[in-house]
Amino acid sequence: MDSSERQYIHSLFETKKFIELYQVQTETINEMLSIDNQMDFEDFLESEDFIEEDVFWLHYAVVHGESLLIGGYEEDVTEKITEFLKQQLPDNIFSAIQEHLQNLYVDIDEEDNLDEKIGFCNQYLADTNYSLRLEFDDTYYAGAYFLSVIS
Repeated sequence: MDSSERQYIHSLFETKKFIELYQVQTETINEMLSIDNQMDFEDFLESEDFIEEDVFWLHYAVVHGESLLIGGYEEDVTEKITEFLKQQLPDNIFSAIQEHLQNLYVDIDEEDNLDEKIGFCNQYLADTNYSLRLEFDDTYYAGAYFLSVIS
């Protein structure tokens, strides 16, 4: 994403031009709110009257392949995370953390190990130009993690 696009989207948030935002970022907003069309979005706005910009950017990154959305109740996410990181990291960096990408489990009501495992990976990545960022959000649904690679 170039900075002019980001500035334009930010200006739509600042001026509360949410219908225009929906028209230019339909896929992101549909994914973020789990809706299907502009009428659903208008219904949402009637009850909420605003959208959280920070949450929008998390979903924007997912839609553009820069981040991975992990549902809060997906349970075994080993394969999903491994495939994402294999695509995002150079082979030698991925190989260094691969052993910590086993038995990744997510259930926000139970004990999960995602934070811990990502923490181990970041310890191994400390001497590289890469790190993994894991963010949790529960603004518009029960909860989900967003995993991204920072370089």
